[in-house]
This record gives sequence, C-alpha cells and structure tokens, in this order.
Amino acid sequence: ERETDDRALSPAQYTLMNLAGTDALGRKIEPMDGEKEGTRYSGIFYSLWLGQHQYMQTAIYDINELLSTEEGAAALKSTEANNPLSPVGEFHFCGEPLFGYYNMRDPWVIMRHMEMLTMAGIDYLAVDATNASFYPEVCYTLFETITALQRQGFTPPKVMFYTNSNSGTTVKKIYNEFYQTEKYDHIWFSPNGKPMIVGITENNNNASDQTKYPGTYGESSKDFIPQEIRYRFDIVESQWPNGDLNNDSIPWMSWSYPQPVHENSKAISVSVAQHSPSRIHYSYMDPQSSRGYDYKTGRIEADWQRGKNFENQWQTVFDNEGLVENVLVTGWNEWMAVKQPDGNFCDDYTSEYSRDIEPDNGPYGDNFYLQLIRNLRSYKYTQAKHYKYQKMTIDLSSESSLTQWDHVKAHYLDISGDAMARDYENAVGTAHSYTDSSNRNDIAEVKVVHDSKNLYFYVKTKEDVTAHQSGDTGWMNILISAGSDFSGKSDFCGYNYLINRTPDADGATSVERSKGGYAWETAGTAQYRVYGNVMLCAVPLSALGLTSDSCYIQFKVTDNVQNPGDIMDYYVTGDSAPIGRLSYAYGY
Repeated sequence: ERETDDRALSPAQYTLMNLAGTDALGRKIEPMDGEKEGTRYSGIFYSLWLGQHQYMQTAIYDINELLSTEEGAAALKSTEANNPLSPVGEFHFCGEPLFGYYNMRDPWVIMRHMEMLTMAGIDYLAVDATNASFYPEVCYTLFETITALQRQGFTPPKVMFYTNSNSGTTVKKIYNEFYQTEKYDHIWFSPNGKPMIVGITENNNNASDQTKYPGTYGESSKDFIPQEIRYRFDIVESQWPNGDLNNDSIPWMSWSYPQPVHENSKAISVSVAQHSPSRIHYSYMDPQSSRGYDYKTGRIEADWQRGKNFENQWQTVFDNEGLVENVLVTGWNEWMAVKQPDGNFCDDYTSEYSRDIEPDNGPYGDNFYLQLIRNLRSYKYTQAKHYKYQKMTIDLSSESSLTQWDHVKAHYLDISGDAMARDYENAVGTAHSYTDSSNRNDIAEVKVVHDSKNLYFYVKTKEDVTAHQSGDTGWMNILISAGSDFSGKSDFCGYNYLINRTPDADGATSVERSKGGYAWETAGTAQYRVYGNVMLCAVPLSALGLTSDSCYIQFKVTDNVQNPGDIMDYYVTGDSAPIGRLSYAYGY
C-alpha cells in the first residue's frame, strides 16, 4: 500500500533520490528514499594532468590502436627513444575517452565531469598531487565550476588534495596557492571542521612508499608537511599499497583482498583494477590488473566489461557495514602512462588493463560509471518506498495557469550552464581539436504530475525556448520508459516512447512507440504549449499503456542531441536532463 510522502527534500535532493537507469548490460539503478544513518563519505581519485605535460606529449599515442596492428604492436614493445609510432618517455593513452583526447583546462570537460559526479553522489575529489604537481590553472576552473553548481542548490563533490612524493614541499605550494585565504573554504572537503589533506608527516609509520623505502626515495622520505602550516589542515597520512598499514591513513589502492578497513580513519579503498604486487606495471597484464579479475576464483572473466574486479571491491564495503565511513574510489580519469625506458607502462595499458571509470569511446562505454552509481547508492541511501500519487489536472491553455505547477512535488533539477559551446585544444595542444555548438535550449527544471487521463510535463529552460523549425525532430524531446522492464532489449536503451519529434504549429505533437531500437511508429497525439522559457506537454496515459493508479515511468528530456540513436551522445551534444543514460523516475 502506498504511503504519504512526508520527506522534506530540496529539488536537488529529490532529483538525486529519483535517478534511475539501466546500463548496457541490463544492470539497474533504482530510485532511493533517503540517506542511511551514520557517516558515509565517498570520494574519487581525480586527475588534472591531461594536456599539462606537452613536452612529454607531442602526439596522440593510443595503446589500443597501436595493438590493433602488427606494426603498432611491435613499436609498442620497442625501446627506441625516437620510435615514430611509440617513443620512450612520451605519454600514451590506454584508450580514447568519450570526450576525446581532451585537455584538462577545457571548461566544457570539467563541467561534464562535475555534472556526472554530482549525479553519482560523490562527496569529494581526491585530487591527484602524488607526483608533486597540482596544476593551478586547472584547479581554478574546477573550483569555479563547483561553485557554480553549489549556487544552483546542488551538492557537487568538494576537494581534497592527495600528496605523496615530496609531500611537504607540495603541500606548502598548495597552501601558498589556495589556502592562505578563505576564498575557497566552501569547496574544501572538511568532514572534521578543517580542510582535509593527505600527505606525509613523522607519524606516517612507513605507510607511504616514500617512508617505507628511504633508500630509493632519498630526501622525499623525510619531506614532511611543514609545522607552520599544519594548523590549517586536517592531515591524513598517505597510504601506499606497498607500505605498512597505518590505521589513521586513507588508502587509494590495496593489493590485498578483501581490502582492509583502516580502523581509525574508517576508510577503505575501492579500485577498478590493481597493479600486480610483484611487477608494478599494468603492461605486464598480470591477472589482478584486469577489470575482469575475480579474486575469489583467481581467474579473469571473459566479459571484463562487467567489472568483476570493481564489483568484488564494493562487496568488501558491504561486508563491513557499519565499519566503513569513507570509501575512496580509484579512479576517474587518469587515462595515460609514460612509456618507460624498458618499454613498460606503470598505471595504465589498455581498456581492460586500466582503472578509469570515466566513459570511453570504446569497448566499455559508460558501464563503469553506472556501476559506480549503483554501488554508491547501495552504500549511501535507503531503498525507495511507494508513495501516494499526487493527482492534478493541468490547464495548458494560458500562461496564467503556470502557477498550478508551484504545488507539484515531483520537481527535478538539471544543471544550468551545462549546455555550453566547446572549442578547445586537445591534450597535445592542437587548437580547435574539439568544437561543438549544439547547445541550444539549456534545460534547468522539470516537473511531472498526472490525473485520470493525462501525464503532464513542465520543462523550464535557462533562456526562452527557441522556436521550432520545420523538420527538426530533436527539438525538446521527452523519452519515456513506461510499462516495460526498462531493460532496453526490445526498445531504445529502455525507452519505449518518444514525445514531440513532430510538433505542429497548433499545439499538437507526436507520441511514438519504439519498433525496436531508435525506430518509431505512431502511438497517439499529445498537446504542448510554450510560454517563454517553459514548455508544457500533456500526454494521454492510454497512449503510454498507463492508468491513473499505475503510472510508473522513467524519462528524460533532451534538446538538439546530434546522434539521437546513440545513447552515448546524450552525454556529449545538445542538452539532456538528466545526462547520458540516466533517467528521472516518477510514480515508483
């Protein structure tokens, strides 16, 4: 029996709880009810280095592409300094990111990242400063983007720096750049009151590789965070997988399975794949470096795109319910490794032997992003309940009736400003490598309600909705999953209805049903109106196979997506609310 919804959720919170979706493998993301009791932080290792070392990145070298030809595979193994296909000392990509071989100074990319990680429910970015670089120019764009999302009512990830090599010197530089004033205090991850930072002090107790192996790392092993700046930070010790376990530290990766929970920090590492403890290079392709490795059987699963390794790491979190308060996931967007003099690659190699969650333009797409979301939601939130339907008849005929929508509870927010033009260099500095001007109607809010006959949509955009142009089938579309299993097996990625591909000038528009994939047939007629920056739409329940008392849908609103038959393009072009393969749930 349905119950009354007494939750006092903000629109941003309501949006997060009512995200849903199905990944390419049929695994479901369900709506949730609210936050679980206790402390449950989640962070993700976040790299800023793409395009910031162009003296070591003179061309795009993609290991996947090199391995696809005999000549490329031979070049990859070559130790020639100036091999034209794969030179030693140059950065190589382990695959092509969905957003291209991008430069991390590109504000378009950072906005997409922050939108995706906000929708995932990530609490903080562990900014990778482990190699003593922290890229201030990228940081400032990142900080401004996070601030913009906060101003809209969202809870984007906050920021923490993770240092290791030359930790004290690096933290001092970071302090001088960002922490001498309180300008960015609103974005620091500060669970205990002060901004958290990970580094090395005399209390490291050999947890870091720097302190564990002083003979190898020399002065860096004693480069502690300076006493005079410690007042500013909540300092947590750096933990390396080959260091001694320090219960006060936060690990970014563990070589043991199940991963240990650090007793005092209550932190645990969850990584997509891991180095081999015996040979610290992904290019050796040792089993545990595969995304498909199963620690329980000691074998690699053939369908590695399912992320068995990552799933097992999450299972350790669930097996330690009540003990874990901080999950640090590795990682989002490292993408590159330098070719070593012996021809090996340390932290990445191919799509399978790597650890990035950010979607790629290749074999795994958004599988790991949606796998992250599904597990994060299980860790952080309680299961959804069935709430009573709010029923209301909406008058579309006049602008004055828009006030009816003030009382509608199903209110979803999309990030405003994400529909932005792109024109930026790639990672090697080639100007205008990535351009996109498909941003048009920037969707900001969506509301939904129904009565005995119709399902009503309210879509608000940042500026006035553009006029529909004849023949434009991508103007202000609504994709709906209704009365299906949301699996996408016989429809378009779970969506079996599409509204508003062919609107007419008199306020009538199309309701179409999938014939399989992105092919559509007429299923009915809906009504729509546009008033300034608001579009209203009334869709007959009967056309969707729904009734007044059985009205559960998952849906998304889109505008000007350039390749609408490719679900991955909903991350890239035009605007989609919500982004990518995600949907809003209504009437669960």
